[in-house]
Amino acid sequence: MAKRREPRKVQERIAEPTDLSYSIEGKRGDRAGRKTVSTEAVKHDVRDFVEEARHEIEAVARPRDEFFSLSYWHILWLFVAGSVAGLVLETVFHVIVYGGYESRAGLVWGPFSPIYGFGAVFLTIVLNRFWHNHNVVIFTVAMIVGSLLEYVTSWGMEVFFGAVAWDYEGTFGSIHGRTNFVFGVMWGMLGLVWVRTVLPFFKRAFSAIDVETVAMKAVGVALTAFLVLDIALTLGAVGRQSERMLGIEADNAMQVFFDERFPDDWMKQRFHMTVFGRPQ
Repeated sequence: MAKRREPRKVQERIAEPTDLSYSIEGKRGDRAGRKTVSTEAVKHDVRDFVEEARHEIEAVARPRDEFFSLSYWHILWLFVAGSVAGLVLETVFHVIVYGGYESRAGLVWGPFSPIYGFGAVFLTIVLNRFWHNHNVVIFTVAMIVGSLLEYVTSWGMEVFFGAVAWDYEGTFGSIHGRTNFVFGVMWGMLGLVWVRTVLPFFKRAFSAIDVETVAMKAVGVALTAFLVLDIALTLGAVGRQSERMLGIEADNAMQVFFDERFPDDWMKQRFHMTVFGRPQ
């Protein structure tokens, strides 16, 4: 009788798991490879997303080309317009809020409030490259620029002339009484209106009226001379008033001139500020 060989076949089949083990390891390797590829793909997608987001942020926040080119003559007329418009707005604001008229002029001659003139110039120079931005960006930049200008002006008046033109101490968001949150918001709104409404108007006006012709430059030179003299006289008058508050008698022709032309009563009616004398 022939011997049965089935056990040997079984043994051969038992030896086959070596190939199966190889197959399993290979599949594991494939899965690991696919996992590696998948991770790299995710990293690549994340990098692409971050890069696109960076470009989007730069497109929104980074300054671009100017809204229009500025020369000295453009800046001069912007200063004049800002000084006059600011004086009118502040006067109206005071009438509405406090119920009475009060002189808000900032110079001894003319209807000028130079802080608004400088504000108009600084806002234009800074925001001239932000005109394409979102309104929130323009508002924020204008709020910072205006508040900084207000703070520096208040500090300079107090340190150099012993004068206080405004004091916001005790109000919300006050910074040393020199500026506060409410007026910061007003500067932001003013900057937004300036960029969206006023600057386009000036661009059209400067296109229609060439301020760089010989005739307009002559007017500009005369206006510059007047403003320089006006500012110099204002600084001298405030400085002399500060000396009078300290009891310093006039002992030269310049001091006598300011005492006669700009006495204390006239200064109090002209300017809304308290002069306590420059610290010695």
